[in-house]
Amino acid sequence: MLTVLVLCCVPAASAKESIAVPSGIAYAELKEYLDEYASKYIGMTTAGANVLIVKDGEIFLNTTYGFADVENQVKITTDTVFEWGSITKLLVWTSVMQLVEQGKLKLDEDIRTYLPEGFLTKIQYDSPITMLNLMHHNAGWEEKFTDLFYMSPNEIKPLDEMLHITEPFQVHEPGSVVAYSNYGVALAGFIVEQLAAQPFYEYVNEHIFSVLDMKNTTIHPTQEDNTNVATKRDEIYGYIVNNDGEFTISKNERIYIGLYPAGSAIGTITDAAKFMMALMPADGTNSPLFQNNRILNEMLTTSDFYDDGFPRNAHGFWRGLYTVDVLEHAGNTDSFSSNFSFSKDENMGVIVFTNQAGEAGLSYGLPTLLFGEYPAQEDIQTLPNAQELEGSYYMARLPYKGFTKMYSALSIGRFEATDSNSIDAFGMKLEQIAPYLYKSLDDYRVYFHVTLNDGNVKKISMPTSDILPVTQKMRMMNLFSSLAVAFSGLNTLIVLLILFIKKIKKRKNPVRSSVAEKWELLLLFANSLPFINITVLAYRTLNYASYSTLKIHF
Repeated sequence: MLTVLVLCCVPAASAKESIAVPSGIAYAELKEYLDEYASKYIGMTTAGANVLIVKDGEIFLNTTYGFADVENQVKITTDTVFEWGSITKLLVWTSVMQLVEQGKLKLDEDIRTYLPEGFLTKIQYDSPITMLNLMHHNAGWEEKFTDLFYMSPNEIKPLDEMLHITEPFQVHEPGSVVAYSNYGVALAGFIVEQLAAQPFYEYVNEHIFSVLDMKNTTIHPTQEDNTNVATKRDEIYGYIVNNDGEFTISKNERIYIGLYPAGSAIGTITDAAKFMMALMPADGTNSPLFQNNRILNEMLTTSDFYDDGFPRNAHGFWRGLYTVDVLEHAGNTDSFSSNFSFSKDENMGVIVFTNQAGEAGLSYGLPTLLFGEYPAQEDIQTLPNAQELEGSYYMARLPYKGFTKMYSALSIGRFEATDSNSIDAFGMKLEQIAPYLYKSLDDYRVYFHVTLNDGNVKKISMPTSDILPVTQKMRMMNLFSSLAVAFSGLNTLIVLLILFIKKIKKRKNPVRSSVAEKWELLLLFANSLPFINITVLAYRTLNYASYSTLKIHF
């Protein structure tokens, strides 16, 4: 069932001289196109959504679909609050650039200049880590699978303590490899906290939310500074959907984020639009977020490039590939998905908020519908053969240390050419649209840039992570991990089979068990405990148990 609510539409004339969006859809027909597009997803793969379009400093369209509460048929409205997820990171980078404007921070300075002495304890390289490294996600840190989400607000600790608890190992030299890092963004928030001499959430409240009159948004990790938002958050549920199209509330849908600058914002889409419009001030006017537009323009200028020359990142804002220049950032929490995309050249942007886990059809599809799909090269016969890319690879954004590195070893994927311009990789189908530029054919529409070194693949890059060829050491780790898991599982099955056979025999010949037999049964059962322990450890890790509570398994 598709439920639609439309508010805040301004007259068509407010689209100024523009007649159509970059993809060619006329503004007068935009609502009709959105409704038709949304109908493919709402009620089938997506529980509910709020979509907002800004144009020339005004809200052009604010429309809602589906339900905040499917069971009780409570509709999404324009007053519904959503979890922003990683769109929150844009508040961090805006705060950083405000401090740059004030002369309190330099983007190319080693961040340890701004941190308490000895704050970072797992640095492996002598090269400085700069704020630009944090913005570009190439400071070199591994991924961590624990202590990002918590199930109780009581588990949240002050930001400096959370950074100590979650500190990852540095595994790459700064600037060499892109691997999306929540830790790096939270660390940038802490630097703002240090330089401003106030908690980061207070800084954002004072210098962004209050300035823009964003009264219906909070970034506080437990929302205790905005009870109105906290109450509204309890009125919407996050959903997962099965293969039969049935929606169920995610059992972990209400989570709290310890590294809160990386993804804790919750608020209405109208508030988010105020932030977006402040990033695109009208000609001749200054953004209310900065003293003048010089620093704003610097923030939104490309600061990192792919090896093939394509723009990748603008001081923490990702560069999207469309028919026009677009800056964007997506967001995902346990069961909410979102996207925030805008084009300064077009003075236009779109925000998509959904209460659906891993939602892609609307979050990634609508920006393409509006900004237009990046054009593929017409003469595909001249493209390099996809077989050049065949081999084993791994995502740079993975754990390298601790018990979760076994997951990394088991996450090796193959790039297999299906024809001269197509590849199957990591469960995705990729198509080459320009020399060494591939696009995924799923709803996510991810672009992959190939870097060669002496004719061999050095890396394959998508916006948030590089994909690296598998080393011999990782092959051996993969083999060891696979054999260990297989042996442990097989061993457990054998133990269970032996116990079952003994039980059958005992029924046929009931005799009193000897002490030796009892010890034999106990030892057989103990033999299966390592596999049971690993299974429970994996389950608890995936359900957001903190690292401290997992230590019993070690």
